[in-house]
Amino acid sequence: MFDDVLDDAAAVAAPGGFVPPASLCRNDRDRRRYLWLTRMYAYALYAALGAALAGRLPVWALAVAVPFLYLRMALALHELLHVCPPSQAPRFHQLTMIFESPVCLGYREHRAIHFAHHRFASTERDPERYQIEGGAIRALANAMMSPERGFIHWVRQHGLSRSLAIGAAVRCLAFVVVAVINPTVFFVYWLSLRVSLGFASFVFHHVLHCQDGELGTFRLPVSGGVVRAARVLFGQEPMLILTEHDRHHQWPRVRARDLPLLPEPRA
Repeated sequence: MFDDVLDDAAAVAAPGGFVPPASLCRNDRDRRRYLWLTRMYAYALYAALGAALAGRLPVWALAVAVPFLYLRMALALHELLHVCPPSQAPRFHQLTMIFESPVCLGYREHRAIHFAHHRFASTERDPERYQIEGGAIRALANAMMSPERGFIHWVRQHGLSRSLAIGAAVRCLAFVVVAVINPTVFFVYWLSLRVSLGFASFVFHHVLHCQDGELGTFRLPVSGGVVRAARVLFGQEPMLILTEHDRHHQWPRVRARDLPLLPEPRA
């Protein structure tokens, strides 16, 4: 059901008139690439946590490694959401288990929410509106709680399906087991992850969809120097998702690196 709805949502989000050539749109090669990237970043997160739990990595190093790995993974996952329907996502990705919360959604639900955000961006029907509207402090607080709020909102709206119940139970059990092994190490990992997650969600939603109190879709409002520094840390292509976010919303099927080739977005 949700595979079909999501594809329709992408079509609705695209404006009339200009149609990007197929060569600029994501394809199966992109799907395989982002499946590999997201898996590798997740493995790296597991390796950092495992090394810290085993005493082979200083606990403080998690505060450096986790934000770097998570933010790169989040940008790659965003591209994957646009090119890989749940039916083509491996079980590893369907779980999306990086211990962010004892209660969180899986790949299928995250993709549905993201495409609904594209379809109804910044309107009353936008499921991410609670992270967009209001002042920066309020939006940041909501972004920090987005895994739990997203789960509650989804269950209220769609119910608790069998697949979601099983996935949520596996994620919750894994979270508890890893936390029990070494609560101190896990807390540093979890805190670093949640701050990174909250910051990323705050930028993706409030910063890119609310400027001077006006709701809409905007480019990243930072200086060129900040963008250049971020490119060094997170890569040129991932940063285009942020700096070309208005174009991304106009043409959601175009891969990030090709967004600058498109016309100026409609007002």
